[in-house]
Amino acid sequence: MSVRNILVAFNATESSDAALGAALQMQEKYGAHLTGLYAHTGRIERLRHQDWVPENMRHLLGNLASEDEGQVEAAFRKTVGARVPGERLHWISQEGRSDTTVADYGRLFDITVVGRYDTVLANREIELHPDRIALRSGRPVLVVPRGWAPERIHEHAVVAWDGSRASARAVADAMQILETKTRVTVLRVASRNLTPALPGIDVEMALARHGVPVDSVTADAGRQSVGEVILQQCMNLSAGLLVMGAFERSVFREELLGGTTRHVLQNAKLPILLAH
Repeated sequence: MSVRNILVAFNATESSDAALGAALQMQEKYGAHLTGLYAHTGRIERLRHQDWVPENMRHLLGNLASEDEGQVEAAFRKTVGARVPGERLHWISQEGRSDTTVADYGRLFDITVVGRYDTVLANREIELHPDRIALRSGRPVLVVPRGWAPERIHEHAVVAWDGSRASARAVADAMQILETKTRVTVLRVASRNLTPALPGIDVEMALARHGVPVDSVTADAGRQSVGEVILQQCMNLSAGLLVMGAFERSVFREELLGGTTRHVLQNAKLPILLAH
């Protein structure tokens, strides 16, 4: 089963432009439905709902909010142009907390495409955190770095595998994409968190039974962190996609102390299919 229903979080920022570009390539490859979602909550919306605001002011604020939504939708449709058939292109503008709203909608899609979180974004009322969206939605999230704009999809994927529940979930969630790749490399990083192999089957065999053309690499972390090794190996292999699980430790520890998920999300130069 291939990807049939794609959600892209779009807010007319540079990061969401990159996400839309990746989503368009996926739509063309799979012939999928593509839905743009503008999730927003701002001062205008909050002020409109205050009881003390006069009716005429509510009307004015409503017009301002509609103008903003219209501008974002226009940017979305301008980028899409005629690349997607009209019956397969959809648009939703929804008021609400950005991460929560995208996660809620994402539960009904095969994959959600989001631009990487960037501290350069000044408007915190529309900013998105892909790791939190993956956690809350329970569905795969494709995180696209700013500036990612290849002419076509790179058909070599790397799967970061340590035998954990999170990495197993990521492989399962990514299977509909991995089955379409020309090459998939299973990457293990030798560390204390690497689960010993099971007798009789390994992840390479499981992927091969799905018809996935698979090979494997085991790297030694040495003095580098696991996240650094993963990204270095992706670069060495000229990969176009990294598949990995997120937050094997608690979210609190991950955000407080950093970790593999945080390092990879902050520094990756390629898209990451993230699952929790």
